[in-house]
Amino acid sequence: MRHLRKLTTACLPIALIGLLAATRLAAQSADTNTFIVAAYNVENWLSMDRHGKADQPKPQSEKDALFQVVAQIRPDVLGVEEMGTTNDLADLADGLRAHGIDLPYREWIQGADTNRHVSVLSRFPIVERFSRTDYNYLLNGKPQRIERGIIDVKIQVNDHYAFRAVVAHLKSKRHVEIGDQTVMRLEEAKLLRAHVGKALKDDPELNLIVMGDFNDTPESAPIRAIVGEPPFALVELLAVDSKGGQDTYYWKYRNQFSRIDYLITSPGMANEYVPDGARIADVEGWDNASDHRAVYAKFYAHEIVRAASPPARSTQSRGLLVVACLVFGAGSVVMVTGPGVSRRRQWPRA
Repeated sequence: MRHLRKLTTACLPIALIGLLAATRLAAQSADTNTFIVAAYNVENWLSMDRHGKADQPKPQSEKDALFQVVAQIRPDVLGVEEMGTTNDLADLADGLRAHGIDLPYREWIQGADTNRHVSVLSRFPIVERFSRTDYNYLLNGKPQRIERGIIDVKIQVNDHYAFRAVVAHLKSKRHVEIGDQTVMRLEEAKLLRAHVGKALKDDPELNLIVMGDFNDTPESAPIRAIVGEPPFALVELLAVDSKGGQDTYYWKYRNQFSRIDYLITSPGMANEYVPDGARIADVEGWDNASDHRAVYAKFYAHEIVRAASPPARSTQSRGLLVVACLVFGAGSVVMVTGPGVSRRRQWPRA
């Protein structure tokens, strides 16, 4: 018995060393095997009339506040709305780089709106482009072009994982003379859904995320049109702030808070969503940067097989690190298994 206790005691330091090494490996794995996607309406990062003066850029104080917001998120892919020219986009990218966030790959498109554009900045290479600015719908019997177009790029995260990033900025609720803004927004939402639907028809397992400022609330017809219905429904990631709130936008004119910014994935990419990984950036000073709060989510950078049917609630169980000391006669063997991760499918709430 004394011999057995002696072996067991000798085994413990080795087991602890193995435990610490495996824990360190798990932490490193978590850092290198995930990435963050964010969507942000940067509120008029362009030259326009400001305070009675023509052709004024976004104030530097607002830019600095915005850099601080993005620096807290540290996204690997950033979808941007209300961007100005390509020079303005370069200004944003340069400022982020100065704050330690290098997003060298970019996409910018020119829609019917010649002032405000959608764009993408990415740490990972953009390997294919599917963006469209030529979609039309009928408004009062006349063809109407989608205002800002639809960005759609394939981003190669690593040798084994890629996804399509789709960015849109739908018609606002502001009144316009050419037609009913509610009709215009719904028609643009239908065009966005048709664009995504075609991509998924060609490849049902496609990793794809639709993001941006959709200018309407979750129960509205435009958002329902984008998400769609089972069995072809997309998966909306419910982003929350540090207090559990869901509002992403403050409309100063009406003193109204609402949720109008979204991250919506294909079922394929929902597999890689890190449970409870969707957030609203409510960092100090967000309201100095923009009237919107950025939304972002974390994803695993490798394929995960989806369960046959989604569970009612999200669950995650991480494999426990098991340390076993096996005693054989006069010797001992330390066996460390892990750090494995096993989890049931996370199915975010719509």
